[in-house]
Amino acid sequence: MSKRAEAAWVVLGFACLAVAATYPLARGLGSQLPGDLGDPLLTAWTLAWDADRIRSGLAGLWDTPNFFPYRHTLLYSDHLLGIAFFTSPIQWATRNPVLAYNIAFLASLVLAGGGMYVLARELTGRRDAAVVAAVVFAFQPFRISHLAHLQWLMTGWLPLSLWALHRYFASRAWRYVFLATAFYLIEALTASYFTYFGLVPLIVVGVAELIRTRPPLRRVALQTTVAAVLVAAVLVPVARAYYEVREQQGLRRSTEDIAQQSADVADYVSSPPAVHLWPGIGSGRGEHELFPGIVAIVLSVIAVIARRRDAAVRVYAVLALVAFVLSLGAMPTAWGHSLGIPGPYALLLKIVPGLDGLRAVARLAVVVQIALGVLAGFGTVWVLDRMRAERRRFALLGLVVAIVAEGWAAPIRVAAFDPNGDPAERDAYMYLKRLPRGAVMELPTSVTQAEPEFLYQYMTLIHGHRVVNGHSGYLTTLLTFLGGGLSPWNEVDRLDDAIEMLRAIDVRYLVIHAAAFEDRAVADSLIETVSRAHDQVVEQRRFGETIVVTLVPGEPLPAPPAVVPVPWAAIHPQASHAPDRLPLLFDGDPDSRWLSARRQSGDEWITLDLDRPRDVRVVRLQLAWRSFGDYPRELAIDIVEESGPRTLFRGAVLPHFARGLIANGTYPVIEVVLPENRARAVRLRQLGTTRSFFWSIHELQLGEAPHHL
Repeated sequence: MSKRAEAAWVVLGFACLAVAATYPLARGLGSQLPGDLGDPLLTAWTLAWDADRIRSGLAGLWDTPNFFPYRHTLLYSDHLLGIAFFTSPIQWATRNPVLAYNIAFLASLVLAGGGMYVLARELTGRRDAAVVAAVVFAFQPFRISHLAHLQWLMTGWLPLSLWALHRYFASRAWRYVFLATAFYLIEALTASYFTYFGLVPLIVVGVAELIRTRPPLRRVALQTTVAAVLVAAVLVPVARAYYEVREQQGLRRSTEDIAQQSADVADYVSSPPAVHLWPGIGSGRGEHELFPGIVAIVLSVIAVIARRRDAAVRVYAVLALVAFVLSLGAMPTAWGHSLGIPGPYALLLKIVPGLDGLRAVARLAVVVQIALGVLAGFGTVWVLDRMRAERRRFALLGLVVAIVAEGWAAPIRVAAFDPNGDPAERDAYMYLKRLPRGAVMELPTSVTQAEPEFLYQYMTLIHGHRVVNGHSGYLTTLLTFLGGGLSPWNEVDRLDDAIEMLRAIDVRYLVIHAAAFEDRAVADSLIETVSRAHDQVVEQRRFGETIVVTLVPGEPLPAPPAVVPVPWAAIHPQASHAPDRLPLLFDGDPDSRWLSARRQSGDEWITLDLDRPRDVRVVRLQLAWRSFGDYPRELAIDIVEESGPRTLFRGAVLPHFARGLIANGTYPVIEVVLPENRARAVRLRQLGTTRSFFWSIHELQLGEAPHHL
């Protein structure tokens, strides 16, 4: 059989298996998504955005239209360019993001099988063994746990990279250096995790082959340098963009996050509940369902025992062990109990830049699976070589059927989805599309009910505006505030303030999905507020249960002038509540705070007597994450001058708080600018009421015009 015919049969065979294993997806490739309307919808939206930017020469790639007013929001998750370069022509031709996604989804299984087939065929020299290895890799139960994560199904580039690496050491040919590099880069551009995780098999195999073949070191050094330059040329600009966003927005994973998403030894005997043969064995869930299947394990053990003298078996056994140990994370556990020693991943977290941005360490199981696929191929060689020729085909068929059965979950769950959006709301979005460009806020919003956020995000493909909403690997602090329990949208008696806040951050349109509110009374209060807010609303149009509101452009908040801090020693504070906590206003610790210690009732005040008359131009009230709900609902700032008291500011500070929240999501500052004055004292009065929230200030600072010093 020619290589071309062999490749055609492999592709055709895995294409048929992919369609069967994902049934009934093939019946609605353009109108349904595998799993649910969460991550698949995010991925379909991302691929459609990438396609649009690729056609424009990648201009503005990082600035997706979600999470207004933040920038570079594509980088809150995987950019998926490694997939988009192949799906973009489908998107351009059909304008159907769902179809483009589903074709990539089916192709991921073909790529995984085909990539492993090529690697195992190279190492074992046998087609039958390569088939078993390919089926092991393409149809492990792990893939069912990640049906919603296309980038974690699109893993076939890694075995192809390893194949090219083996070919390089066998031939020393430049073309295999370029192929290994290209396949690695595509995988790294598919999921940022693979920038790191993909190096594990390449390093292990590369070092082993270097020791085994002993090539001329000067030539290897030259070729490795060229490969490194190519990798840097492609990945450094991407890494720089991720680093900048990470530093600006503090996008790091906590130690607890990384520990929770690291593998436990028991996870390797835990399978997804959806598979029919091993429904939910073990206690793993999602990222912790890493069971590779009994057949793969048995064949791998046979290979390690019976073929241990084979160099490739030793290398891939070591690779399986290394990846397994690393997948356990910084503090390895077994069946929920700590092993009492830090894992090597703890050292890598300290020395490898950016590694602490990766949460799901358990996904290193993909590398374990590559190694098991190769080992299973060698185990198959040993098993089949001990059978008579006429029985080998039946044995091979039995192995394939058993492996596929272990990862079989068809019919899989699919979610119907119209790529043009819900017909019941289409007129509303078409109307929004015709309006001048401006940011949109869609309500209701929630950080716990993610599916509507995915949908709001997807609909930017239809109407073309930026939205405050969205869902990704990270969320903005602003959206977390607006969609959480502290949200001003929950305070039905102060919805005017929430609308004013939107206008202050340049949101032009509000889309209200009345039928989607859990509490219809909240929706009715919002609609009533909009109807009477003539000073804030230009127009509203109703389309069934969906209302599109055009807001009056907001007046920009005054820019703070150049000021110098009034020294703490120059201020003598007094307060209506908790006077003993007043020193915490000036202790320089943003985590300590003064608080009223009771719900806001409208009679709280703080007086700041000054040592001499000062031109106080800025009042800064700093909050922290744990007290986001404790901003004053209505604030008055009075000063006392020689001529008497004067009120310089009175009103809602929610617009100021939103601006501070966007600037610093951990310790936002409410910054109020005052006109020129000669204050001998500054008095802050809290005039609003809440049902439960205190009035809290973590740090208080007065800024005065420098010419009065």
